[in-house]
Amino acid sequence: MDINRIIFSITRGYCRYIGSGSCREVFDLGNGYVVKIAKNAAGIAQNKTEYYISRYDNSNMFAKVIDVSKNFEFLIMERADKVYNITEIWRYFDVKSKKEMFALKQIKSISQNYNLLLSDLNRQSSWGVINGRPVIIDYGFTREVKEKYY
Repeated sequence: MDINRIIFSITRGYCRYIGSGSCREVFDLGNGYVVKIAKNAAGIAQNKTEYYISRYDNSNMFAKVIDVSKNFEFLIMERADKVYNITEIWRYFDVKSKKEMFALKQIKSISQNYNLLLSDLNRQSSWGVINGRPVIIDYGFTREVKEKYY
């Protein structure tokens, strides 16, 4: 990962700003990937969490992390198309409510395996679509991160 090139591209306005949360900003690199840049220690913790989940998970429920900087300040992830309403995700999984969604075997499994907060999985901003398949794109906010930084 050429961090200097990424920073240069962002500061010059070559990368489209996608959005931000309390601890990270996200930019489209224009090559099928996004960069998540930590704003603080909580952002670094979330990048680190996403890196490890992506590295060890084989569920295909998560957008894959491609690279990360040594200090976890920068994380490169597959770019997903935006989900405009959580009902798009419900339709894909053939459920009609968040209660039904949370009862799905694969959702329960990843939530338990990685200490994900179920409430986050019911937010449309946590999901994206890659090749017609919904994937979780924001999965760094675990119970551990919440307890340590919030």
